[in-house]
Amino acid sequence: MPSAVAYFTNARLIVAPVSPIASGATLAHSPRWFGKSVKKPILAAAIADALAAATTPLPDPTPEAAKRSFIPFQDAAEVKNFKTFMRDARRVDLESDGDRVTLTPLTNLGPNNGFEANDGDAVTLPAADPDALAGTLLDLLGLRPAPSA
Repeated sequence: MPSAVAYFTNARLIVAPVSPIASGATLAHSPRWFGKSVKKPILAAAIADALAAATTPLPDPTPEAAKRSFIPFQDAAEVKNFKTFMRDARRVDLESDGDRVTLTPLTNLGPNNGFEANDGDAVTLPAADPDALAGTLLDLLGLRPAPSA
């Protein structure tokens, strides 16, 4: 299933595909960043692009490349290290089954413990409604009120 990740930290919204790698694990890569006032159509296009890119498997990274795989996310957030990135980071995972996209917010447990999924707060929407996907993502990241139904 194609998936993507969205973070909000240091006043930047970051969206990236999460692709399978040869070993069977997944790897978030190629982050794109936006300001917190990003327009919904631009964010919707970034979500669609990330989910489309997530369908292409990647080779396993070398051990050195694996250690450095999060640096592009730190660069996108304009922070120097992972601890600073995590200080106030919010995260939402996106997973598509083709017809629907599930957005799952996660709780930040700090730089040593990562994130924990809040499955009870997950929202599933039609993939064919990019405006609602973008609006719901902004809401789950705490950047805009929930879209009206």
